[in-house]
Amino acid sequence: MFTFSNILITRELSAGQLAFAKDLGLNVKMKPAISIEFRNDWLAVQTAIERAKRPVLAFTSQNGVKALEQFMGAGIEMPEGVPVYAVGTKTKKALQQIGFSDVKIPQNQNGVGLAHLIIDDMLNTPDLKHAEILHFCGDKRRDELRHYLSESDITIKDIVVYKTTLNQMNLPEIETFDGLLFYSPSSVQAFRQSGGFRHTSEQQELFAIGPTTAKDLSIESGQHVHISPQPDTEVFLTFVARVLGEAKLKGEM
Repeated sequence: MFTFSNILITRELSAGQLAFAKDLGLNVKMKPAISIEFRNDWLAVQTAIERAKRPVLAFTSQNGVKALEQFMGAGIEMPEGVPVYAVGTKTKKALQQIGFSDVKIPQNQNGVGLAHLIIDDMLNTPDLKHAEILHFCGDKRRDELRHYLSESDITIKDIVVYKTTLNQMNLPEIETFDGLLFYSPSSVQAFRQSGGFRHTSEQQELFAIGPTTAKDLSIESGQHVHISPQPDTEVFLTFVARVLGEAKLKGEM
């Protein structure tokens, strides 16, 4: 008999993603852990771009791309032929959808991998010798990209284009879930502040979209954390369904 696994996801999914999860045998409950507010004053962003002698754009989240889209929608034009880097395939696709056809992504799709890719390119490309990296990011950005680029004497400027607010999550039925899915370190922090870790058990499987989130989740929970093979929701859900299915089979043996 086919049985569903109950999972809690700390962000909103699209209707298509929810249908995909259902086909995998996952019963999804969404509890958004964070709220995003985009800036509406773009003058400082425009000034930073205009003052950069050789601007290079870097994105570590799709929210940064959404902010750029709003910026461009306000009538601001980007420099022609500006190099663009993204942390992964989803962020690259979002950039392509707003007109950036040539976007480079690292093999290891995280902030450290992105930093190494930019460093290698700047060391081996004379045109990028005096480039300035403009990192479109949120106020709760991680420090990996800045750290590695600064250590390599590469100029990087954080362009804060959105604000992340931790939500107070209502988690009365937390014990009923087979798996808990986290998409960012901020979602782990919001879950902790909402008292979530006080009600989880070792029988529940914990999942993270990537290694950075997994590290914070492991520290907060003291439990093993499963890491998605790719930072992609469909891949993530497929991975979760497989792990939970194997766990149920093991429990029935």
